Amino acid sequence: MNKRTARQQGAAMITVMLVIALVSVIAVNLGSTLQRQVSRSANLQQAEQSYWMWLSAEEVLAEVLSIELERSDGVVHLEQNWAQRQGPFPVEGGQIGAQIRDLRSCFNLNSLVPEGDEELQGEKRRQQFRLLLTAAEIDSYQAQQLTDALIDWIDEDTRLSQYGAEDADYESRAHPYQAANSALVDISELRQIRGFTPQIIERIKPLVCVIPGNRQLKVNINTLDPEHGALLVAISGGQLDLSSAAQILAGRPQSGYAEREEALSEGPLAGISDGEDGLLQELVVSSQYFQLLAFIQWGDVDIRARSILQVTPDSARVIYRAMGE
Repeated sequence: MNKRTARQQGAAMITVMLVIALVSVIAVNLGSTLQRQVSRSANLQQAEQSYWMWLSAEEVLAEVLSIELERSDGVVHLEQNWAQRQGPFPVEGGQIGAQIRDLRSCFNLNSLVPEGDEELQGEKRRQQFRLLLTAAEIDSYQAQQLTDALIDWIDEDTRLSQYGAEDADYESRAHPYQAANSALVDISELRQIRGFTPQIIERIKPLVCVIPGNRQLKVNINTLDPEHGALLVAISGGQLDLSSAAQILAGRPQSGYAEREEALSEGPLAGISDGEDGLLQELVVSSQYFQLLAFIQWGDVDIRARSILQVTPDSARVIYRAMGE
């Protein structure tokens, strides 16, 4: 074999080795791509299954609440089935659990700006929210700032409240935006409002809520958490202190009050006027708005989902859905 032939054979061998290496790389890439596609398809399937489990939980809750409200003539209390521990329950391929909250056991933030031109009602709500914040151990000056900033965010005008914030305050930020000038849809919107730091939100979150499309403030004494007496302090206009509020909540009947008048005739509440000044007009024993927080684990997918339901003895509908807590 001459040198020329040897060089040609060597070059051919190198070419073959390069082709084999290239084919190997392509095969590995194709295998990885296929594996990702299979994994993605499995995740999509698991996510879709989790979504349908979420909707199923809504259906079950709506049915349970409708039955309970019909049986109790609309009275809502913590001894009813909806308020009991809900899982987690094992299901084929995963598990599902839920927390259910009566949205009349918290301060509806949208009520800070009443519908129509109700200046006196608006001032009353402003005072009640400030009292709620101070009862939650937020100093009075900061409570004023937070209240005015939230009102400016919700109301439709661009008129600046004394301690509030409007477009100019938000447009000057590193990532500028404007005030919503509309009712809140989700509690997470508080993060956009001046003064509502993560620490403040975490502190008040158990006491407040948002009911989309609703600007009323109604507080169900039957479903208030025993540790949330600050809500009674707020709606009483400060005539109750935290100690009296805790006494009231500890003294409730096991199955709640059947009528609001029954609650108003007992203990410290009996000494508060409920007449023309409108104190305690927000106190009720019924509700029709409930939040479902669903925890769903299916395969490798773990989701948190929220739904708000409006339920009456005659009908039930979902008015809001969102992912996350």
